Amino acid sequence: MNWLNTEIAQRWRTEGKRYASEINEYVRIGMENGWPEELQPPEDDQRRSIAGDILRMIQGANQAGETKRLREEIPPASWPITSEFGDRLQPIDPLTFLRDGSLLVHAGGQRTRGTLYLAHGEQLTTVPDANFAGGSRDGAYVALVNEEGIRVVEGMTADSDGAQVAVYPWEEVQSKLKLALPNLESLADVEHPEYVVDELIPFDGGRKLLLVCGYGIYLVDHEGGVELLNPEHADLIEYEEEDTIVDMAHGDVSPDGRWLAYGSQSSSHFLKDLQSGEVHAFEPASSYPHFARFSKDSREVWYNACHFYNGATFKVPLTEDGQESYGDIEKEWPMMNEEMRVYAAASLKDGFILGDAYGYLKYIDRDGREIWRYFVGSTIFGMTAFADESMLAVGTYGGMLHLLKLDSGQKSEYSIGTANVIETDRWVLWRDQEPLRW
Repeated sequence: MNWLNTEIAQRWRTEGKRYASEINEYVRIGMENGWPEELQPPEDDQRRSIAGDILRMIQGANQAGETKRLREEIPPASWPITSEFGDRLQPIDPLTFLRDGSLLVHAGGQRTRGTLYLAHGEQLTTVPDANFAGGSRDGAYVALVNEEGIRVVEGMTADSDGAQVAVYPWEEVQSKLKLALPNLESLADVEHPEYVVDELIPFDGGRKLLLVCGYGIYLVDHEGGVELLNPEHADLIEYEEEDTIVDMAHGDVSPDGRWLAYGSQSSSHFLKDLQSGEVHAFEPASSYPHFARFSKDSREVWYNACHFYNGATFKVPLTEDGQESYGDIEKEWPMMNEEMRVYAAASLKDGFILGDAYGYLKYIDRDGREIWRYFVGSTIFGMTAFADESMLAVGTYGGMLHLLKLDSGQKSEYSIGTANVIETDRWVLWRDQEPLRW
């Protein structure tokens, strides 16, 4: 065990406990008393000065195959180490849990060639012949992306490639788009469309895809259609725009496959009923539409809009007959949260876990009450929950993948927040280095 410096490890643990205890007490007092002016935050975490030593020990423990001991000696923490290695960080996106509990993970920035990993147990391996993916809400269908196109498979696991159910060649998708949008620069004109996909959700048995990217939001149908949802084609023509490029594009598909929720920075929040074809629009509660997620039972959708690092989230109930009064765009809907700029979310049976710009997870019930909060450590980038709600995977801009046991019923003395949640595993997926288990 020549990788371990016991003195530095002890300093790491002592300071970690001190800071977690003091910041938890500070937040408790603030939340209970309305954040009085005289309340002073604790002294900053002092572990940044030993970040280099800690990284070397993480590397040494991985080389020695002693990551279990590493976690005991050096409990993971993000900020003290990521703040010292900013040039190595990259966003991590946990894309979807598969039926066997394994996880597809994308590492890399937007509009660049990233790496697709499969995390299973203590192993992390690259996925051959694919650089991005997306899953259906139940994990049954997976859409895999490469330079040739998108292929949808059913029943993929760590031990099986699954059965192919649909193929969407880029050549075909782009040619159809070019016909539909002849005078506009769009996804049809991108040399490497496989690099620009931000979100991809297969549904309807893999016969449809919701594709979200910086060149617009598209509904792709295996029967041959490719529809631009946002920005709206009619608006582009009316305002004589030259391209479909949008900022902060986002979208979701309801688990029952009936509804689409989507938007971008300069749009409204949109809700499309695939049964009737109607599209409803809602004004954001903050400045810019930023995120949308359907509930697990497809009975409501939550929309978030941001302003700098803050934001507001409201919900819209969905009725089986689709006759909810959506006509008034300025109607006030139930507010779920008035603080968070939401980057990612996971819908659970009784509410939503929202991940924000400050690195916090907050579990909000369907009446807008905060059940718990948990500090991950850096800005949230992606999130997905296992179907039985036992595990949550969270990826951050700090280049880390966190695996959290939601049903642990306990918390670590090193964790910040109110959640009885235990982090069981972590992967450091930084640029230009081998993945490190922590």
